[in-house]
Amino acid sequence: MSGFSGGSATSSSKARTELLAGLRLDRVAAAAAATVGELPAYRGLDEEETVRELLAVMETALAALAESRAPTDRERVEFSDFGARRADQGVPLEPLLEAFRLTSRHAFDALYAAAGAYGESAVALALTRDFWLCCDHVSAAVIDGHRQRETERLRGGEEQRALLLRRLLSGELPPEWLPTATRLLGLDPAKEYPAFHAVSAPGLADMLREHAAALLVEPASGHVVGLAEPGRLSSLRVPVGLGHALPVARAHESYRQARRAGELAAAFGLRRPVTDGELPLHAAVLALPDTGEQLVDRCFGHTGGSRRATLIRTVDAYLTADANAEAAAAALYVHPNTLRYRLRTFTRVTGLDLGRSEDAMRVWWALRHLEAVAAGAGGAAG
Repeated sequence: MSGFSGGSATSSSKARTELLAGLRLDRVAAAAAATVGELPAYRGLDEEETVRELLAVMETALAALAESRAPTDRERVEFSDFGARRADQGVPLEPLLEAFRLTSRHAFDALYAAAGAYGESAVALALTRDFWLCCDHVSAAVIDGHRQRETERLRGGEEQRALLLRRLLSGELPPEWLPTATRLLGLDPAKEYPAFHAVSAPGLADMLREHAAALLVEPASGHVVGLAEPGRLSSLRVPVGLGHALPVARAHESYRQARRAGELAAAFGLRRPVTDGELPLHAAVLALPDTGEQLVDRCFGHTGGSRRATLIRTVDAYLTADANAEAAAAALYVHPNTLRYRLRTFTRVTGLDLGRSEDAMRVWWALRHLEAVAAGAGGAAG
């Protein structure tokens, strides 16, 4: 690896080695540990262990400094491990950097005093310059080790929370785990939460996360599930199923409800939250695909192609408008007389009169079956 710039050209290797060998690193480490120990993040650490760790790092760094070279890969790993241990001890990155600055200052003061007493100004100048270059290498490796360990811990924490939420929603969470799950998921044990279930779509997870108390994206199924803050999802224009708000211990009951409702919302392309039990007839359509196919053939089997598509849009708009021809025509951008003509033709050919409740229900069922088929949830169309 490349050495520190100019070190070998301006200093005597022997003089540098002798000077560094005379440093009392144990005293430097003890003084640094005492200073660092005043930082709030370090007050709970064992001082003897801190001294040993600082001494090991300084000895390794000064070995590179004595040879006017950058740390080796193996030495960088040692520095990185030092940063990882601080992360394991719960020391955040900012206090770690402050502690490294203080430690470096103690080491530099000792080095500067020794270099001044040695009487070799060229050696002292090169050594102090190379000292700070060495500190740059050490700090970069220490920071990298701390950040990697924090990332690992964060990932591990996310995986743990995902496991707890998955088991909570499935009903597989042991009762003795409930207090831990509630705490790690950030839930309020005194509150009741509605579970939610949605088929994943671009941006959906981020949209739901803003309103969720706990959220889990299931890559295998493509579903986004979790617990919502009460009342927070009702205004969203996305197909999502909601269970009833229940205590955390009964979250699996709410999730069963949310899953049923979410399947309906996705199957029929409903761009809004759907609560369990809100759409019993839609649920029946999904449960009876053979009946749906028969009704599709009864209502629309006499036509095909673009005429069939136009007829389906016409009767759907008419039923959606509660049999108001003017409103349905406006929704379709056609004249009301045009819409009435289409409906009369439909009645003449099929014998179905949308003015009769039973016939209107047959047509509605056929339309909903077609919606489910289009979403891939209702089997093959007749």
